[in-house]
Amino acid sequence: MYKTTQGVSPKELENFMTIARKIKGDRKKPIAESSNPTILENQYSVSQLSYDQRTNNLDLLIGLLENTPNYNPNEDAYKTTTLRAMHDDMLLKTEAVGATFVPFNNARNRRNNSVYFEPNNLVDTAYTAKDCIFTILDVNSTQYKTIAKIKFSRI
Repeated sequence: MYKTTQGVSPKELENFMTIARKIKGDRKKPIAESSNPTILENQYSVSQLSYDQRTNNLDLLIGLLENTPNYNPNEDAYKTTTLRAMHDDMLLKTEAVGATFVPFNNARNRRNNSVYFEPNNLVDTAYTAKDCIFTILDVNSTQYKTIAKIKFSRI
């Protein structure tokens, strides 16, 4: 829709396309395939697909559209009010994830410590219990064979 807007200069169109590529994570020119791995290693990533970056780039895109006087599409999906509502919704959801990530990550660390790293962790306790049970049970018993199949992993 932006390309068909009257009065858009080539520079404004290029700015629009740059922001659109950032939102999609595309390059202007694709990376040339090379058999030399050093050339591929020196390429920089253009992917700006994190939620924060996508939200920021969408805000830039909407700002560009709002500052284009003749931009007035008929389709609701392309109107700046619709895009601004989508941006605000994305921003709220990104902030909600950010607010819950730290407590979630802390809980995961506490779990990992109790299961794997603390002095009396769950994995060591389970292996000790298996060793105690194996001293009591007969090697050919079904209980012994069932318990022997239980595996615990250490990090």
